[in-house]
Amino acid sequence: MATLEKIRSKSVLLFVIIIVALLAFILGDFLTSGRTYFGSGTTVAEAAGAQVDYTAYQNRLSQLSEQYQAQGRQFDNDRMSQNVIQELLVEQLLEKEYDRLGITVTDAELTTAMTGDMPHPAAARFISALSQQLGLPAPSGTAVYDAMANPAKYGLTPEIGNQIKSAWAATEADVEAALKNEKFNRLVAGLFTANKLDARSIYDDGANSRSIAYTTKSLSAASDVDVTDDDIRAAWQQAKESYRLGEENRAVEYVLVSIEPSQADRLAGQKEVEDALLALNSQPGTDGVSASTRFLVNRVEVPASQITDRSLKAFADTAAAGTAAILSHVNDKYTIAKLIDKHNDIDSIQVSYLMAQTPEMLDSALAAVRGGASMASLSDGSTLQGIDSTWTSLGGGFPESLAARLTNATVGEAFIFTDSIQGQSAAGIYRVERRHAPVPFYDLAVIEYTIDPSNETIAQLSGDLNTFLAANSSADDFSAHAAENGYTAVPAMVSASTPLVGNVADSRGAVKWAMDARKGQVSPSFQDNKQTYLMAVAVKDIYDGDYLPHTAAPVNPALRQQALAKKRGEALVERYAGKASDIAGYAAAMESKVDTVSVVFSQAMIPGIGFNESAIQGAVAGAEKGAVVGPVAGNNAVIVFQVLDAKTEGRPYNFEEYAARFNQALGINHFTPMSLLLGKEKIENHSLNFVQSAVQQ
Repeated sequence: MATLEKIRSKSVLLFVIIIVALLAFILGDFLTSGRTYFGSGTTVAEAAGAQVDYTAYQNRLSQLSEQYQAQGRQFDNDRMSQNVIQELLVEQLLEKEYDRLGITVTDAELTTAMTGDMPHPAAARFISALSQQLGLPAPSGTAVYDAMANPAKYGLTPEIGNQIKSAWAATEADVEAALKNEKFNRLVAGLFTANKLDARSIYDDGANSRSIAYTTKSLSAASDVDVTDDDIRAAWQQAKESYRLGEENRAVEYVLVSIEPSQADRLAGQKEVEDALLALNSQPGTDGVSASTRFLVNRVEVPASQITDRSLKAFADTAAAGTAAILSHVNDKYTIAKLIDKHNDIDSIQVSYLMAQTPEMLDSALAAVRGGASMASLSDGSTLQGIDSTWTSLGGGFPESLAARLTNATVGEAFIFTDSIQGQSAAGIYRVERRHAPVPFYDLAVIEYTIDPSNETIAQLSGDLNTFLAANSSADDFSAHAAENGYTAVPAMVSASTPLVGNVADSRGAVKWAMDARKGQVSPSFQDNKQTYLMAVAVKDIYDGDYLPHTAAPVNPALRQQALAKKRGEALVERYAGKASDIAGYAAAMESKVDTVSVVFSQAMIPGIGFNESAIQGAVAGAEKGAVVGPVAGNNAVIVFQVLDAKTEGRPYNFEEYAARFNQALGINHFTPMSLLLGKEKIENHSLNFVQSAVQQ
């Protein structure tokens, strides 16, 4: 009892301690993850006042997924999700710009776009499809609108009228958005249109060329010159806006372990295939593999002419009935074929037929056919459908009962055939016009077997990776010791808008982990849903400022090279300046040779010198004929040159033509809608709050 009294007397203190500990845990998670503990509600993403709601996001994602599935197209749901977020943000940001700029669509404009003689492209397909269904002689938005308002006039039910009304409203909204966007694009395009100087510059660059004699010295000759952090920062400063961050980014490294069969798995799989082959050759049909779900059997009966696979055709033509053989072994997939039976049969016939809605209609139709009427002439477009003299195959999925009747029918004699095919009543008149001679038919089984990694192999791969992670729990150790453990640490950048880590399929959950982790933290082992790989991620750095810094791993090496080239070029220019008075003298001083080349200013490459040598091209353009110019520092070497000749060739100057070329090369098409609309604002992408964590092993 004394003990219970002591516990009761301390209960308030214990309660306070528990609450404080719980708050500490919550605040610790808040501070280390960099995310609000309470989430973002139903907002999936926001930027510059625009917000993407979860419902709108899900609806658009579902629509796109259904479209892709209906078209039989493959898609990555993670990529599609981020594309949808970008689209919805752009749409909302555009609406804000429309309001700010006063861009509207009048009722008259919308009416013309929907019901005019030339519907807007966003409405044309809708108008054309409904006009066809209404039986109109030509597409007419006015008639479709009338059918929506007066469905009975067109023999439509009120429900169909309401369906047209809903589709009309949706199409009208699409057309209005398209018209606004066209007005906005025309307005913005005007800001990126060539003036007379721009057009003339494009013309001159293409028409003018200069032939030069030159000698060079590679920048590697200044190998004693190195760069400082200040030099790298200066290179970064020159192109600072190129490194602007639209949202928080994280530099990560990841290791990827493919889940593949081991050598033991492959030997076991090979034995299973060999045992199956023996069983198939000694047992009837496909009984030899019926006990194992690892063997996928596809059995078909086809004429020889319909076998398109060369190896299968060769096997079927030469094998004895009951024989099985391995057709192919590619990577871990085996394909086995078994010829179950071989016989001769008619593969196709030329037939005329008339299908009737009810069997009662056939007697009078048969009399007409026997009286000389063609099947097609008896068609009425609804209750009777006839076709004359068409070739059809009797193999594959052709109904067996009808195939048997056509095979045995007298050529040229019309007959009535009624039956139930796949649960549907089928009634028709048939007449065999011609038959092909019997051809070889093959009853074939094509059997596929794939060697999969065993549970033991997966456990071994997972265990090895987890052992590595336990011994290397910091990002630095992860990088330093990956190679010696048989792994490759691959660098990547991720953000909340990144669909995947390093383009690895099904890795959005690993992106979520990386964006929640601390700098230097190493993840547990992740596995994709299809069990094709294991992955682990280490967070090397976090970039949450306005710009990616010059020290960032993704850009620092390139900046270092730029800074080094600049500094070495300056050193060599200083070393060789004034060393000679002609090209031959400079060639001797530089221990090089003299070459000649034609410099065309519209081309990015100078043959023999390199790509994007703008400093050299600029110096050549400004040099006088005969003058020795240099040394000039380029990207890879310093050059001394002399202009030998200047040529002007090409078509006469035309402002419209070369303004169009300028606009194509440097106009509005080189700016993304998001970059124009967002400016310096950042995207807050909360979609990771709606993503399930990756599968951890």
